[in-house]
Amino acid sequence: MRNFLIAVLIVFTNISFGQVKDSITTDKNIDSTLKVQVYYFHLTNRCHTCISIESELRKTLSANFKNELDNGIIRFAPVNCELPENADLSKKYDAYGATLALTKYADGKELQKEDMTTWAFSKVHSPDIFAKELIQKINEMIK
Repeated sequence: MRNFLIAVLIVFTNISFGQVKDSITTDKNIDSTLKVQVYYFHLTNRCHTCISIESELRKTLSANFKNELDNGIIRFAPVNCELPENADLSKKYDAYGATLALTKYADGKELQKEDMTTWAFSKVHSPDIFAKELIQKINEMIK
């Protein structure tokens, strides 16, 4: 029974995580259509809260910004900050563990980085508030 529950959890996780296409984990060659880059940095071994933050991010983005994701206005990328290929990006965002960072762009140029980590950890256990406030923040950055 335990193996069955684990298998169901893995399938559910893969289905729910598959709804948002992950962007590349680099900030080079930014397309001029990009308005908001959402990075969720994490470690290889993650706690329940860290996994929940990524899950809520994916759900909120796919439910509320599908068109923007499909058209490159918003990009989402989970980034394992322990992998060598992500070292430069992790350093740029001071991400050495779970870190949620939103970056505003205009005409392919970075305008503003915002660390939303403390906010994410404080709101993740209230999914409705998490979604509402994240939607509001992204809409402000898209303007």
